[in-house]
Amino acid sequence: MTANAHPFRLVVTGLVLALFSLALSLYGASRTLSPDLWMQAAIAPDLHSIPQLTLHYSVLPRIVTAILIGAGLTLAGVLMQLTLRNPAAEPATLGVSAGAFLAMSAASLWAPSFVHSSRTAVALAGGIAASLLVFGLAWRSRFAAQVLLLAGLMTSLYAGGINTLLIMLHGGLIKLFIWGSGSLATQDWDTVLYLLPRLIPACLASLLLIRPIAVLTVSDEAATSLGASPAMIRLGGLALAVWIAAVCVAGVGVIGFIGLAAPEIVRRCGYRRVHEQLLAAPIFGALLLWATDQLFQILPTASEIPAGAATAFLGAPLLLWLIARRKDMAPIVKAEIEAASHRLRAQGPMLALIIATALVAAGFSLLIGRGLHGWTFTGLSSPEATLFWRGPRMVSAAAAAALISIAGCIVQRLTSNPLASPELLGISSGAACGVVIALFIPGAGPAISIVLSMAGAATVLSLLLLFGHRKAFAPHDLFMFGVALTTCFSAVVSVLLASGNPRMFDLLRWLNGSTFLARPIDALILTISAILALALLPLFARWLALLPLGSTTQTALGMPVSRSRGLLLAFACMLVGLSVLMIGPLSFIGLMAPHMARMAGFRRPLMEMSAATAIGATLMILADWLGRILLFPNQLPAGLIATLIAAPYLFLLMAKRR
Repeated sequence: MTANAHPFRLVVTGLVLALFSLALSLYGASRTLSPDLWMQAAIAPDLHSIPQLTLHYSVLPRIVTAILIGAGLTLAGVLMQLTLRNPAAEPATLGVSAGAFLAMSAASLWAPSFVHSSRTAVALAGGIAASLLVFGLAWRSRFAAQVLLLAGLMTSLYAGGINTLLIMLHGGLIKLFIWGSGSLATQDWDTVLYLLPRLIPACLASLLLIRPIAVLTVSDEAATSLGASPAMIRLGGLALAVWIAAVCVAGVGVIGFIGLAAPEIVRRCGYRRVHEQLLAAPIFGALLLWATDQLFQILPTASEIPAGAATAFLGAPLLLWLIARRKDMAPIVKAEIEAASHRLRAQGPMLALIIATALVAAGFSLLIGRGLHGWTFTGLSSPEATLFWRGPRMVSAAAAAALISIAGCIVQRLTSNPLASPELLGISSGAACGVVIALFIPGAGPAISIVLSMAGAATVLSLLLLFGHRKAFAPHDLFMFGVALTTCFSAVVSVLLASGNPRMFDLLRWLNGSTFLARPIDALILTISAILALALLPLFARWLALLPLGSTTQTALGMPVSRSRGLLLAFACMLVGLSVLMIGPLSFIGLMAPHMARMAGFRRPLMEMSAATAIGATLMILADWLGRILLFPNQLPAGLIATLIAAPYLFLLMAKRR
């Protein structure tokens, strides 16, 4: 036991959690069956008694499944955290769970018999593919914490985008999507019998890694000096963690945060040695998932809340609290945004070329399409088809992309982080939450949706800046903040989808950037907003140029730090709120367009934002056009297409970073 350990703190917490879980389970069982019949129902239920059968085949297996899954996911999280020396690593944050679930979804569609007979192999293949992608992207950075988390988040979102595409093309998969949110519901003991022979050997195998991992946690040099291979130790621990995660996903779907929260709580209680974490954390994780599942079962909701959503609701605030208390986290990646030496006249031709490309893309979108008789060139002979049907959606997509591109540039300069964006930091998710709330307000019109969308973005970005100021805008902490908020929003969507409301499929389409129903008034509002945003940029040019230099330099140069940040914050929130209404919360235009502008040589604020605006508009015009023609007559959301296009570019960008 470590010197600063508090053994009784964890024991007492565990006992309280166990008693709480047991009390909730007994209460739930009493609502199903009289207590005097519990023993009979557990051992030999009466086949003619529905309550006894429910207790035997539903209530009891669910409790055992929650305990097994909680212990397994926590063990996988501990193994990843110890081998990578990254306290935020777990199957969900590193994309392993998302990859496993994508493999399950694809196999359910194209090889259902194979899924039935070999679901472990399917999930394992997806988990391995996702982990190879994530670790490959982080290899050059020696598995730096920020790079790992960003790669994991990008992999999760990319896999989620492909899953959403499959769901929209095959509506029957919506049930699979709900199950993928983490469902512990069962009608027999098959899930328990599936998990036991696969998780117990993995738990025993982890005991063999205690001494090698203990040496590895000191340093790679220490492991090498003792004759051990750091690469082999790391490979063994990660392979075991991926296996456990794949088994859990194949059994119950994706459940996040348990593998992150339980180990952190155990460490907070002073248990920091490898054997202490590997032994104590899985027990605590099992109790945590058991308690969470039982608690959300007794809530008076219209439909059952998936276990994955329940853990996200509880885990995200816990994660934010843990990040806020962490004092030993230093920035990992330095800001790369700097004033450029390029002359404005040298950048003019490049900007003109980008604008010309945008106009050509607009021409393609307006004039070329697919119809019932194949490819068509509309020309000016059918102005109603060109201007009424295609025009509003194209203009809306372009203007919304321009707004989110400008907001992305501002956010990156506000946080001094070139990998920040409204999508990754949860700002777009906050705006989307406001829109979702507006959907359930009787009689709410577009004006209320816009106001709530901006309010949601403002709330998130205000918290982000307040939190970032305390942490010196450490990239790791900012990304963890965004992960927590995005996961919370995903949990809300999962609950809404599980409700069975017929509007939920339309909500899923909108969340991925649907421009199908764009009206001329929408295009007009967004276009005017984009023009006004560009016109106001010169007022902020000096502040934007000084932001990456730090508060000390800003004050010395006479910049009002608090007021400037507040105004830029409000400006970015308005832009995000308007853009999310049209292209959804996850398009990655806000991340990709500023990067492409800087790669093209635009470094000064005004030129960078002007170029980013044109690039973002071009990308979204092409995404809208591709969504319209690729699978005609099916229409794919432009935001979803932009995500599928942007993610490979971002993977390439990360692979080149050191």
